[in-house]
Amino acid sequence: MKRIKAVIVKEFAHILRDPTSLTIVFLLPLVMMFIFGYSINFDLKHIDAGIIDLSKSETSQQLVKKFLNNKYFILQDLEEKASPQLSPLELGEQLLKSGELKEVIIIPADFSQKIKDNRIAEVGIIIDGSDSNVANLVYQYNELIIQDFISEIRSLKDLLKIHTKVLFNPELKSAFFFIPGLIATLLVMISALLTSLSISREKESGSIDLLFISPLKSPEIIIGKTIPYIFVSFIAMSTILLFARFWFGVPMQGNLLVLLFFALLYIITSLSLGILISTIAPTQKIAMFITLLMTLLPSIMLSGFIFPRESLPPVLRGITYIVPATYFLRIIRGVVVKGAELKHFIPEGAALVIFTVVLLTIASLKFARDRKKSK
Repeated sequence: MKRIKAVIVKEFAHILRDPTSLTIVFLLPLVMMFIFGYSINFDLKHIDAGIIDLSKSETSQQLVKKFLNNKYFILQDLEEKASPQLSPLELGEQLLKSGELKEVIIIPADFSQKIKDNRIAEVGIIIDGSDSNVANLVYQYNELIIQDFISEIRSLKDLLKIHTKVLFNPELKSAFFFIPGLIATLLVMISALLTSLSISREKESGSIDLLFISPLKSPEIIIGKTIPYIFVSFIAMSTILLFARFWFGVPMQGNLLVLLFFALLYIITSLSLGILISTIAPTQKIAMFITLLMTLLPSIMLSGFIFPRESLPPVLRGITYIVPATYFLRIIRGVVVKGAELKHFIPEGAALVIFTVVLLTIASLKFARDRKKSK
């Protein structure tokens, strides 16, 4: 028992001398509980929808109010936003393509007259099908509102007909939704892992001192350590894209060059995150753990990969704006599934550039500070 006691005391001493592991053990479960508890929510609280009411009748306005006065939909009047160069319907298609709207509701001009004449009146609904889960939820919410509308105006029971069209993914194949999200998640994880081990490897081997005394400036060292991995990550990304296209049959509706351009920005952002982690982490093991924690979990749970961002509480929804995968996910789904163009993703591209500059700047400052301490 004395020998066992000695081992026990020794192990407790090791545990207490390793505050990093203790922090991970106690903090990680709480963080995961917080994120999973709030993000695993399949309900949609806010659905951005466009309305085109060409009838402008009392009955059509009642239907519009049904969509307005509920907790699901946030309506935009596309006729007010339209221009001489862009009709309301063309504007609606553009907003669906860019991801700003989830659906467009079209009430034709003869809607009210057909009801008065006791003829079938039609309403058209166009749903963005790039996210199959969201599209199904939107369809179900539409059904609830339409049924409620018909129950109030019983004369419409056999006269109202809804034509629903699903754009971009008519068959609602889940692969078209999950595979682009998986690409975004894998890309940030792989790229960040590559550079996160760069400086921490130098620390463990002791060769970091050679970098410290070199004539190179700290930003030059950071940039120099990042650039080689751009080529490695780009080749990995191309392999993943080819596999998704020819094995899983994911379409390429948009311009491949547009996707490659934004993918390059995303890779550089991810590598910058990894190099920052590398300047902070004392060992490769800790660098790897931090990288997985900062890339895998947020990219899966908070970027919109699996759960709609609209279903998240305000605090977590705010955090999604500092997750790089949030922006690239919109880009890759928009280009691959919707055929969106470069002009649709200027804000997302700008966000990735800002992330890169900020991350590389912080990494350079941290490296420069460590350099001064070593002297």
